[in-house]
Amino acid sequence: MEPRKEILKDILISAETGCVVKLKVKDIANPVITAVENVSDETVVLKPTCLYGYPLIKRNVRLSDIEYVKRYKTYFNHPLFERMRFIKNNISSVRRNLELLRKPPISNLSSKTT
Repeated sequence: MEPRKEILKDILISAETGCVVKLKVKDIANPVITAVENVSDETVVLKPTCLYGYPLIKRNVRLSDIEYVKRYKTYFNHPLFERMRFIKNNISSVRRNLELLRKPPISNLSSKTT
């Protein structure tokens, strides 16, 4: 378990810069990889999704419930991760559009000029 001072430091840096953090929150089985949206009093508000676009179960976390934080140099709004989240959220329409591209064009439609 990290000292509270180090946890708070990494949380505030993420809130200020948008860098990605991996948080282990009490009573949640797996760590969450996301960024901090803002901090107020003892509450940490996380981004709505993880880095990869999956919605978070719990966005508002008490500072005392955070067991550890690992800060990364990667930014939540990096274009690569933004594209990945976009594709994840729109995958069904992307698949449908790809299927339309694979179908052969209709060849018997021609315009007659008189």
